[in-house]
Amino acid sequence: MKVRINPYGFIGFGLASPFALTQEWSLPEFCWSTWLAGLVYAWACIFTALIEIILTARSEKSFYDGRLPFLQFLSLNAFLAVMIAFSVTTGFVAFQIYNYLFGFYGLFLSVFSEMAPLSLFGRNGFINSDFFTPVMYLVDCFWPMAAGVLATNWRDFFRKTPWKRMALPFHKEILRIHLMIIAMPFFSLMAWAIVKDAYQPVTILLLMGLFYLLPQKTPEDPSGIRMEAL
Repeated sequence: MKVRINPYGFIGFGLASPFALTQEWSLPEFCWSTWLAGLVYAWACIFTALIEIILTARSEKSFYDGRLPFLQFLSLNAFLAVMIAFSVTTGFVAFQIYNYLFGFYGLFLSVFSEMAPLSLFGRNGFINSDFFTPVMYLVDCFWPMAAGVLATNWRDFFRKTPWKRMALPFHKEILRIHLMIIAMPFFSLMAWAIVKDAYQPVTILLLMGLFYLLPQKTPEDPSGIRMEAL
């Protein structure tokens, strides 16, 4: 394992930061954009893992047979049906779990990072709206942040560990969001001390650099890892 900056993070930073500056994002808007980015990353992990499991099930049957001996007694068609049903169910459960986690996190944002429209992102807005209406609003306004995360982490979606990929957001994007929450008051204070009332754009650039360019542990060959466990 090596700790290094993801070079593709510069693509994400270069894509999102100009939008943040030219559209004059506020800190609450930036907080919600990172919320969206984490959610989209989680969805992408689930979707790509699900597709890979289904498409490779036939060629990986011997591997599954070795791990789960009872599968040896199934015909190929029965095995494929079981794999499709189980992977879709697992993906659906993971989808619901991440939606619940981000929904719970959104409740805190709606209190501490209110932004317009308050009917969606205010204290009494997010909690009373359906989950996907605020998401679609954020996609329309802050899509560069989500696109930047997908570009930065595209290799995660092609690892040969699809079952583990569904859990990847737990110890990657969600952790990074929490680090940014801790760093925000310090960066804000530092920026205010330097540029006073113009501190928000500076703070957002610093936080965006942390979000995209934070060094992280990477495997020697991130595209060649075989799944170790179901």
